[in-house]
This record gives sequence, C-alpha cells and structure tokens, in this order.
Amino acid sequence: MQGEILSFRDFIYCIDTEEYNFEEYEEWQIEIEEQKLALLDLPIAYREYTDVRSRGASKTWIEVVQGMYLSSLRVDTWYGMGRLRGYWYSTSEDQLDQPREYFDYILDHSFLKYCIHRRKAYQVVFQNYGKFKMTILTAKKSRSGRADFAKFDEEAGLRTQKEKELYDAAVGVLSGTWFGLKGHISTPTKGSKFEDNYNICKALEYKTGYVHTFKIPWWEVSFLAKNKEFYEQEEQSKPRWWYLQEYCAEFTLPMGAVFQNVDFSPYEPTILENQRLCSGIDWNPVSGHWLASVKWTPDFKHVYVMEEHPLGNGYTHEMTMEQYNTIKKYYMYDNSCTVEEGGINEAYVKWLKEREADNSLNVEKHLHYEEWDAQGINKLQAVTYLMQNGVCIHCDRQRFPTLTKMIEDCSWDPEATEVRLLKDRSNSPHALDAFLHAISKLNRMDNVVEFGRFY
Repeated sequence: MQGEILSFRDFIYCIDTEEYNFEEYEEWQIEIEEQKLALLDLPIAYREYTDVRSRGASKTWIEVVQGMYLSSLRVDTWYGMGRLRGYWYSTSEDQLDQPREYFDYILDHSFLKYCIHRRKAYQVVFQNYGKFKMTILTAKKSRSGRADFAKFDEEAGLRTQKEKELYDAAVGVLSGTWFGLKGHISTPTKGSKFEDNYNICKALEYKTGYVHTFKIPWWEVSFLAKNKEFYEQEEQSKPRWWYLQEYCAEFTLPMGAVFQNVDFSPYEPTILENQRLCSGIDWNPVSGHWLASVKWTPDFKHVYVMEEHPLGNGYTHEMTMEQYNTIKKYYMYDNSCTVEEGGINEAYVKWLKEREADNSLNVEKHLHYEEWDAQGINKLQAVTYLMQNGVCIHCDRQRFPTLTKMIEDCSWDPEATEVRLLKDRSNSPHALDAFLHAISKLNRMDNVVEFGRFY
C-alpha cells in the first residue's frame, strides 16, 4: 500500500489525548496495529483478524483510530489514486456509545477536523471522499452500502438466527472491494459467532504465517498491571468464568460450562475393548443426522467417547441403504444403540424399522427408542445424571473435534426462570444429543444394577 498521508504510528500521535489523560502509548499497542495492517500484503481472502483483550486495554479506542486513519488515506490502486470506505458494526445501540464518543473526539482533536468534506451524525466523509460510518447491525439499510474495510464489535451478542443472518449480510458490503480488511473485537464468549471467527483466523495463521489473532490479558498491559491488587480481588469475588472472560481474554460461557468433569486428553482407540459399545442417534434432515458411541468403565464413573459419526442429511425419502448399513452394526451382537423417536423423528424410526424388517441376519440385536420432550426436560435429566453421579467424560480432542466443541459450548440458559439448557434452534448440537442418547439407561446391560440417581 502506498500514498499514505502518515504512517499509523505518526497518525496516532497526532491526536490530542489530554482530556482522556492517556499516558504514552505502549509499544505493543502500536505493533499490534502494524501487524493488522501488514495483512494487506496477503491475498484479499486472508485479510482478517480478531482482537481479544482485557477490559480496559483500549481495544475500542485503537480500533476507532485505525478506522479514521484508513478512511483519511488516499492510496494507490490499479485504477489510480483511490479512497477507502469503512463501516463499524455494533450489535446494539448501547454498544455504540463508547465508539461514538471516540468518533467525535478523534475528529475534534486531530488534524482530521480540517480534512472533513461532510459530517452527519456518526458518518464522516473526508475531502479525499474516504468514508467512515458507525451503525447498528440490525438497523435498516445498514448493509446496503459498499465498503473497503469493516469492523465488527461485540459479535458475542449475536444470539438469534435472524441476527446471525444480518451479520452474514453485513459481510457482503466487502464484495467487490480491492482492499477487504475485516476486523473483529468482542467479549470472548464460547459458542458465539466471535469464537467461530477467532477459530477461522487461528486457522489462517497456519496457512499464511502471519498473525491474525491477538490476545492481551491484563497482566501484559502495564497501565492495568499497576492495579494488581484490584485484579486479585476480582478473581476472588467474581465467578471464575467472568474473571477469565473479562480480564484474561479467555473464551468462557456465561453462567459457566455445564460439563465441568471432562478430560479432553488423548487415549487409545482400543481402551475398554471388553466393554459394550453404546451408541445413540439424533435425527436432523437439515443440519445432519449424527451417531455417537461411548464405552463405560465397569463402575460407571467414567464414560469414553469412542466415535462421532455424521450420517449425512436428508428426509426419509432421501435416506439410503448405505446409511442403514452404517447404523445396523452399532446395535448387533453385543453392541447397543438408542435412537430418538417422537414427533418428526417418527418418520425416521419407521424407515429404520422397515429396513430392520428386511434384515435377515439372525443375530442378537439391541435397538432401543426413546422420546425427548420439546421442553428439554429429558435432555436435562440426561445431563443431570452425569453431573450428580460424578461421571467423568473422556473425549479425545484430536479425534472428536465436533463433539469436543459441543461439550465445551453446552451452557445454561441465563434468561430462564428455572434450570434449563440453552438451546439454539437454528444450530442445535445434534452430535451432543446423539452422545446423550448413547449414555441412556436403555443402552446399559439388563443385569447391571446401578446405584445413585437414574437416567
């Protein structure tokens, strides 16, 4: 990129920050922004980053500064000298309060006030016709424009399918640009759109060799580390998940994770080879049918995930013999399988029973069916069984990445008036549901008497 008015390092020092009583910028603050801009050396598809910092580590300020900086440039393009248009997307009105304050302050306390061509509310057009606009993701026409760079603030707040669709539409403002820098800043919440984007950027690092993810906990920020006693007190007085999320730049779940007694370390595929293989199937024609298999230790205190198996998509008329042949081995001989029934699942149960009626193999079979209620009570009972009986879940992170993520992301519904698992109807964790069917009491040997609470 050529033709800059100033380097970013020079630009940020042109802003009078006396009112905010800022001290000298720390070197890492400047270097991180330079690393983000270095992504412009990559093909356009790889110009993306995520920034996770402790509360108070100035990520919003520095991102607004970078947005103003890029919009004020005239840069060399393949068609001559060009300008850059940028969008700042927040997920709600209150999330825009601080960025808008910085927006006004930077324009009024830097040389940029002499470069303004047109200024309206929270949109500025500079004399070079570069533009920077702050808007709410769900606002009308917020996704109808075109941009060269975009910043997404608090993606962890995207909860409904509609909001996630609006995010996908907002990314489309970058279509057709030659610049295409995309940034994400948010509270690190597990199971969120922000975590998805963080994982995408982490994968890009292996592909490009550049830094696409930035994580800064409080102790790496000298002006925060001066208040060490404050953070020690916060660690003692606040919930663990909240402290890690707000101050340590760690992805956690609001209200904490459901499954606490989990071991994600590797183990041999042949472990517990003399124990029964218990499987479960959860149906979904759109997101995909899933089968999961487990093995219990003889004392029922440890359960090991042995398989996660996507069975493909499709309605009953699209189901194939290949899918049936995959399923049948999991309930024949000493193996046992529990299948979800009830409601829309009845059609799949009928399909499976019809295939089974044509199965002429005269061998021992253990095929069971269980119905879960729409309110999630039966699913909660399955989870409660594991928790109240102190069962340790072993899930090899390397071999079972899908189930690992779903176990980690399983959370309580923070808005429920009673104990209830959070359910995303647009992205239901079907591999996890298959796992919970696999641990059903229907799969355990008939002559085993369990002690403790039953599921």
